[in-house]
Amino acid sequence: MSRRRSRRSSDAGIAVSNLLVAPVCARLFWTPFTQLAFPWQVAAAVLACSILFLLFLFSIDLFRAIRQRNLLRKALLTLTPSEFEERVLLLLKDLGWTNLRLRGGSGDRGVDLEGEFQGQRYIVQCKRYSKAVPPSMVRDLAGALHIQRADRALLVTTSSFTRQGYEEARNQPIELWDGDILARKIKEADVLRTDPARRRNVWRGRVAVLATFAVANASCVLFAFVSASAPALTASAVRTSGAPSSTNITNASREGMVFPSPFSTSTTAIPVQADLPPASQAPTPTERPVLTTTVFNGGNVRAAPNLRGAVLDQIHAGEIVELLGRSPDGNWFYIRNPRNQVGWTHRTLLNLDAGVNDRLDVLRP
Repeated sequence: MSRRRSRRSSDAGIAVSNLLVAPVCARLFWTPFTQLAFPWQVAAAVLACSILFLLFLFSIDLFRAIRQRNLLRKALLTLTPSEFEERVLLLLKDLGWTNLRLRGGSGDRGVDLEGEFQGQRYIVQCKRYSKAVPPSMVRDLAGALHIQRADRALLVTTSSFTRQGYEEARNQPIELWDGDILARKIKEADVLRTDPARRRNVWRGRVAVLATFAVANASCVLFAFVSASAPALTASAVRTSGAPSSTNITNASREGMVFPSPFSTSTTAIPVQADLPPASQAPTPTERPVLTTTVFNGGNVRAAPNLRGAVLDQIHAGEIVELLGRSPDGNWFYIRNPRNQVGWTHRTLLNLDAGVNDRLDVLRP
């Protein structure tokens, strides 16, 4: 188990470092994210997830490439047994093997690697020896081949095999690579690794991944743009048909039909009687025409004109709210949202005309 952990420790370290960096980045962009309309929040979330996933993939590829380069440069006999297994895996991968997997460690049952080559499933045993491999190793591999139910087996060593070892492998689906064969295979892999056509295939795969993420993000941005623009067109059509009543505005906004654009700055006066809250819940303004406006950024509706006030409900970008009054300093407005909830919300969340303070009663909670 210790050898298996040592091989995976570098990848685990990369994953942990990414997990530690991700919360810091999320906290940095959280405040601007909450100020966006919901469709744009969806687009931003998909974009952020795509960037983090790509960074994760490329960081793992970078560290793996560095480790592979170090393994290729080190002499075979200076490698540890686990590093030699990784080196053989890289060699087989360069030679065109697929579905390669390390299986070394306790309980490996005589199998260090497994993979596929030319349509056949192989099990591989790696021996970094300076002396000849004994025949018992070949017999053990033959037994593992039967237990694992593979098509063929491969025994790779940096040294050589005895004559009896070759006799044990004869008439069995077992291949033996001694030090000389291993050296030839390494030279062959070096030629294949520098093949321009092979490099182009690798980059084609990476470009395909990037293109997939680009299409997904473009689709989300288009969805956000259409979702934010369609309500504005509907709202302008409703305004041209005449001034609706307060009840009609509330019902239509619940159906998603009259949400104006969050970039609109118009404030419309509707001469109807306001349905004011009970005196036990909030201050009652004097009777005057009710003003309406649109919500610029989503936020909270509070029971008091300060950040310590209890949250009663929310307002969302594009909604139409009634202005019932304001605080003495003009920073908080007493409003009624489309769900008929009254309370205080900060002026920065609303689209307000100049001079709107003069047309509202000053309320003292």
